[in-house]
Amino acid sequence: MRHLFRLCLLLCVGLPAMAQKQANELHFTSSQQQLITVYKGTIFVNGNKAFIFSNDIINYKSRRNRLIENGKSVFLFLEVDGRPNKDRMYVFNIDHSLADSVVNAISSDVKDLDRDGNLEFGGSDLTEKYPSADSMYYVPSRFYEIKKGKITYDAELTETTDKKVNGIFLAHPTDKQVIPIPKKRR
Repeated sequence: MRHLFRLCLLLCVGLPAMAQKQANELHFTSSQQQLITVYKGTIFVNGNKAFIFSNDIINYKSRRNRLIENGKSVFLFLEVDGRPNKDRMYVFNIDHSLADSVVNAISSDVKDLDRDGNLEFGGSDLTEKYPSADSMYYVPSRFYEIKKGKITYDAELTETTDKKVNGIFLAHPTDKQVIPIPKKRR
């Protein structure tokens, strides 16, 4: 009787631990029955190698790793280590047995940020602190939108965010040497 109790205790404690996923793999299934596995830096679609990272920088435990379907498109979102800067979000379009890299953005939650009915993601990266109190660096952001089965640059959200954070929007911030002083709001 004592042995039976120990066996039951071992099964109750041991089986859930054995059933957990490894820390270096992810599994997804699309509504089109595509089996997508990310294992040790390689993306497999329906058992075929679709993309290989040069080094395994994927954050497997991130809650932002997910599959999003829009229209007839299937997008795989993977959060990767961006050290020393913020983490990045690599987005792949999964089509048949291929994984096509479409966007490399700042890692963020994928949600309707500007309340237009479409999902957005992105943000701004870290910048160095400027040594003088009377000056600042322009901190540009970049947002993307999922709409009608495509991922596109969301210019409106990017401009709104930059104006809010920096007081001004620069379409090409690396082309300007001097940033004009923003007009004061009343």
